[in-house]
This record gives sequence, C-alpha cells and structure tokens, in this order.
Amino acid sequence: MRRIAVITGTRAEWGILKSVCAAIQARADLSLTVFAGGAHLLPPANTIDEVRAFASDAILFEMQREGEAGRLADAAALGRGIQHLAALLHVMAPDIVLVLGDRIEAFAGATAASVGGIHVAHIHGGDRAEGVADEAMRHAITKLAHIHLPATAQSAERICRMGEHAAQVHVVGSPAIDAIATIPAISDARYAELGRPEFIFLMHPIGRSPSDERADAELILAALAHRKGTLCLAPNADAGAEGIAQAITNAQQKTPRVFHTTSHLPREEFIGLLKRQELRALIGNSSAGLIECAALGTRVLNIGTRQQGRERADNVSDCTASDTKVALHELLTKTLATGHPYGDGHASERIATVLATADFKVHAIAKRNAY
Repeated sequence: MRRIAVITGTRAEWGILKSVCAAIQARADLSLTVFAGGAHLLPPANTIDEVRAFASDAILFEMQREGEAGRLADAAALGRGIQHLAALLHVMAPDIVLVLGDRIEAFAGATAASVGGIHVAHIHGGDRAEGVADEAMRHAITKLAHIHLPATAQSAERICRMGEHAAQVHVVGSPAIDAIATIPAISDARYAELGRPEFIFLMHPIGRSPSDERADAELILAALAHRKGTLCLAPNADAGAEGIAQAITNAQQKTPRVFHTTSHLPREEFIGLLKRQELRALIGNSSAGLIECAALGTRVLNIGTRQQGRERADNVSDCTASDTKVALHELLTKTLATGHPYGDGHASERIATVLATADFKVHAIAKRNAY
C-alpha cells in the first residue's frame, strides 16, 4: 500500500484537494495522511476546522504568523514551513507527497520532500498565472516534482518544454470542477442571510503596497455601489491584503444596503451561491472565476494581472480596475459560448489512479532534463 501525504495550506486549495483526498481514501491500495497548516491557521477564518472535519487526524505545520505580513515575511514563513515539514516527513516517511498549485505552502512541501528524497506529485503544474510570485513558484515546483498532474493539454505541453519527460506527465483535468454538479444552490434562507447578492467581489492582492491594493479595490467597489447587492469575501493572506480588507470595510460602512461581507464561505456554500439564478457575476481576480465559474457558466469580470496568462473560457472578460463599470456592462450583455479546457469532472479519480500505479522507475527520484 502506498502512503500519500497531501499538503494543504489555504482555504481555496483545500476546497480543491478535498475531492482528491476522498478519491485516495476510496482506494484499497493507497493510504492518506493530511498535513495542514500555513494560512489555515490564521484568523479570522481559521479554516483548519474545515480540514479537520474531513481529516480529524490531520497533522499541523507552522508557516505564516498572525501580524506578520509582506513578501519578506512570506520568505521567512517558507523557511519555517520547509524545516517543519521536513521533520514531519522524516517521521511519517510517505511514498508520495502531493501538492497543488503555486503557493508557498506547496513550495515548502515540494522542497522538503524532493530534497529529502521523497517522490513529489504536483497538481495544476504548467499553468500560467502571474499572481504575486506564482509563476516562479509553480514552475519551480514543477522542477522539484517527479509526477506531473496538469489540468490541461496546454499545461502538459508547457511542462514538457521545461525539460520534463512526457512519460512523467499525466493530463487529468482540474479537480476544482469535480463534484460541483452534485452541489445544490444554497437555500432561499441562506441566500437572504448573505444579503441576496447579484455579484460576488473576491479580490486577492498581487504583492503591491496596501495603499495600491486599496486604491484598486475602491475603484471596483465604487463601480458596484449602484448595483443592487454585492457580497464581498475577504482576500487571502498575501502581502497587501489589509488594503483590500480596508476598502471592503469602508464600502460596507458607507453603503450597507448594497455591500455585505463575510470572511469566508465553505466551498459548498461558495459553489451553491454561484448556482443561484440571481447571481449575475463574480468580480475580482480569483482562479475560481477561470475554472469553477467556467464549468458553471457563471460570468466573470477578471481584473488586473493576477491571472494573466491562464487559460480561460468565454465566461471571462478582462479589464483594469479603472474600467470596471464599462467592462461589467459589456460582460452582462454579451452572449456566452459554452465549453472550457479543464476536463470532465473526474480529475480526482484519475489522480488517485496515477498515484497508485505510477512506476517509480519512470518517475525516478533522480531528475534529468529531457533536453
């Protein structure tokens, strides 16, 4: 039986990894250990509770600390994460460490495992998304990984062009869209509790100063102030987040009839809200707009450079913060095509199969460029 260690560090990432963990548990030839930490342990959301609801025996690791923000603080957190995870992996000795995406928690796990001589499997490698340092970290994880699990054919091609061997690359689709068809729209009562929004505002920082992040968020929220209702979700913990959070607070205090706020929605509620017929669009720069919303046919106004380069379907329109008002009007009136590049909703099963059957002679610990 192969022992799989899944590393999760954020609320959004766990929403995707949960279905993968379930698929691992469903196989008799795999065993699962969840390592949870990083941003999961930060207030106000404390989303570690969601991980423990699935995996009560999840092992915690420390990275970010409350009150410490900025890119150099993230660098220090990365060092703590590598050190702590290396010690845990030494004790647990898994056969494969599974990480997703491009954040520092995934980078810490991949570094500790790869340098420590443990196979690394990487979901959503090969994507392009500018983010804070996402592009650099995602591709660095690719070079640390031994088993590549890209979501799309384009991402797989990009991984091969980086010198990874084609036999080590398995196109599986995105687990972000797994099981969303089974999630119902939220109830009328819950929709009312959230303020009956027509729009969701979900904006994450891109590593700029809090004042710059706040300025853009204020422009976007001003464009939404004359709409019927917007639910504002708190940004992630990246550098500059406090600027976006302040803009949300100010907008809600100024126009409480329009703006409602929440620090976090569990994934099932988030998807259930997107499924409400009254929900007209998601506004911001979350990858959920380009992946989950594409599968649901939800319109998305993607603002700024955070998702620059990522594959997108016709549900997405791009603009700058200053162009939000005009771009939103155009988005709401255009006719959408169907289809998206992220698979058929069975990525988790494919991932579990690859983890169980991957030939370690093909996916060798020793790395060698294909070129």
